[in-house]
Amino acid sequence: MPLIPQGVQCYFGEEVNRRRRVESVLAAIIKMWGFQEIILPFFDYLEDFSFGLGSQLGDKAYRFLDRDGSLLALRPDLTTLVAKTVGTRMNDQSLPIKLFYSGEVFRHEQAGAGKQKEFYQIGLESIGVAEAWADIEVILVAIDCLLHLGVNDFKIALGHVGFFNGIVSGLNLPPERAEAFRRAVDHKDCAWLRREAETLALSPAKKNFLIELPNFAGSREVLDRALTAVENPRSREALLLLSGIHSALETLELGSFLSFDLGEVRGLDYYTGIVFKIYTRALGFELGGGGRYDELVGKFGWDLPAVGFSFTLDHVLPLVGDPASLEIPVHEREETIITAEGEALPDLFRRAWELRRRGRRIRLGRRL
Repeated sequence: MPLIPQGVQCYFGEEVNRRRRVESVLAAIIKMWGFQEIILPFFDYLEDFSFGLGSQLGDKAYRFLDRDGSLLALRPDLTTLVAKTVGTRMNDQSLPIKLFYSGEVFRHEQAGAGKQKEFYQIGLESIGVAEAWADIEVILVAIDCLLHLGVNDFKIALGHVGFFNGIVSGLNLPPERAEAFRRAVDHKDCAWLRREAETLALSPAKKNFLIELPNFAGSREVLDRALTAVENPRSREALLLLSGIHSALETLELGSFLSFDLGEVRGLDYYTGIVFKIYTRALGFELGGGGRYDELVGKFGWDLPAVGFSFTLDHVLPLVGDPASLEIPVHEREETIITAEGEALPDLFRRAWELRRRGRRIRLGRRL
């Protein structure tokens, strides 16, 4: 009999020191961007997790009965817990509310490459801002974290659920057929898409576009190609937002870390805007990911937009050299507040990035 169940791990000795050091560096960088730590419960009501995990919840959650008959679950997701805490207990806080967390997450997974039933996340959520600068900020924090760990060979594959949803809305498909379409794009099943496209009253050019949709991935040119192919306002708005994010990162000479995947339709049910995954050629699975979820906090009573991301620590650690050589930034007491109104996004983030390169603690927010 194995000593521990399949899909979980035990750490001791030097491995503990490695993990704690890397976690400390990540936490320090996130704090330097103005995020405050929150400690979350290990379990909560199963029903509450359904707001985030939705249709995936039944297969993912470890559930159990409390003595009072309540159906509970070990946390399969941390973002939902943050949203619940903000929506039910933090309505006296000024916006934006910027929180970060770390801890284990528990999910039923088929153990294998990159798959664990228990894994450790560190992430953040920026709540209360619908503007694009909040999207750019969380992407910059992710880049800042990886660069401080000495990880330079990575890509952030960025998409937007509005692009795909705009296309599906224009096809006027019933829900079941729309879901089948989503699954085909997710699995890059061009043969199924070709058969489906032939049943639709579309021009040959639009049929070809639908068939090729899973392959709309790559550099900035992917956005230009998509803009010439779509006409619906929702998809075009999504593409223009992605283009603006790219321009902001290009200004900081960070555009090489960004790629685009317009056929990315996976993810938790709560995503409403940008969605991204972070990859490296050294691993066959992502380091982390995130996106915008403007409807989740409102399910707990306070209607607020939000965006965030998390790293899976077990996936980041193999990329780090000697953690003992990593410098843990000093958590400054003084904070430079940068307001987002009345300034072009490239200029705003150039100022923020320059301050962070000089080791300054900053906080992006609205003008009071």
